[in-house]
Amino acid sequence: MHNNRRAPETVTPLLDESGAVAVYFLLIFSVLCGIGGIVIDYGNLVRVRAEVQRTADAAALAGAAGLLPYTNPGVTTQTPNWANATAKAQTMISNTANEAANLQFATGDGTIDYGYWLLSPPAGYVQTLPKARPTTAAYLPEPAIQVTLSRNVPLYLAPIVGVTSPNTVSATATAILPEAYKISNLPPIAVAWDVVYDTDHGTVVVDVDEQDLKIQSQKGKAGWFNLTGGNSVPSVRFSDPLTSTTTQIYLVPGTKATLTDLVTAGETITVTVVDHVDDKVWKSIQGFAAFKIDSLDANSMEGHFVNQYFDPNVVPFAGTGTISGVSGTPKLVSP
Repeated sequence: MHNNRRAPETVTPLLDESGAVAVYFLLIFSVLCGIGGIVIDYGNLVRVRAEVQRTADAAALAGAAGLLPYTNPGVTTQTPNWANATAKAQTMISNTANEAANLQFATGDGTIDYGYWLLSPPAGYVQTLPKARPTTAAYLPEPAIQVTLSRNVPLYLAPIVGVTSPNTVSATATAILPEAYKISNLPPIAVAWDVVYDTDHGTVVVDVDEQDLKIQSQKGKAGWFNLTGGNSVPSVRFSDPLTSTTTQIYLVPGTKATLTDLVTAGETITVTVVDHVDDKVWKSIQGFAAFKIDSLDANSMEGHFVNQYFDPNVVPFAGTGTISGVSGTPKLVSP
């Protein structure tokens, strides 16, 4: 007899995997969202930090410009206008054009500090912005404004994978106002101190009234000068910088030079300041002042002194502080 019985078959029940794809998808999606969130949120943090730094830079530069006019101009008496500089910096911070994370900065945001920044500090020195000018001139102290700002930045996708910080960005900027230690591109014109400045109730201020300056060294008000001690006057401006309080200049009549060869109407020029103008005498430079020329002829110019002027030719130089009528262009230094 044939055995027609079939061998029993083993039946294995299939697992229901219909939801596995969804689980895998959610896991992968979460990971991708987390990675994407980190990338997107980090990029947003970088963008906002750049906006905060830009505002801090602008505020520090505006504050440095506000350090002028000084009170009591003079080698030993001048004081930067700290209050005005702080106000200028705050005004720039709260300017409507300055935003970070799509939010405008409010009055009182950030911190504003001021003091002297040392361009050539001693070894191991930490910049602390002392309020009193350091007595060692070789350190090159320059008046400075420092602005620090911060902004909280919302994170949108990074928290999906548990990343919740950092979400605050900060930036610091420090700007100095180089003083007129050393200056070039000067016409050979010297002006007497009492012509440039008025003394009023114990303070010294720039005389901004309209004046007619005749460039004649024997007249006591303004005159020509050279650096050699001869009787001729340069027909071009000085290209080499002059150092205040150490450079000696020689005042001469100047019959071989005319203003029309050296300056133009409408220009603001930098002139040297001496204690008084005499003929054929050596003088020490007391400082520099700025004069806006409205009109001129061969040996006379009409215009007025200005109490705030930035000259790009001014560079820091070892020495004492100088009269504040002219300063270098504000510039950023390290935080």
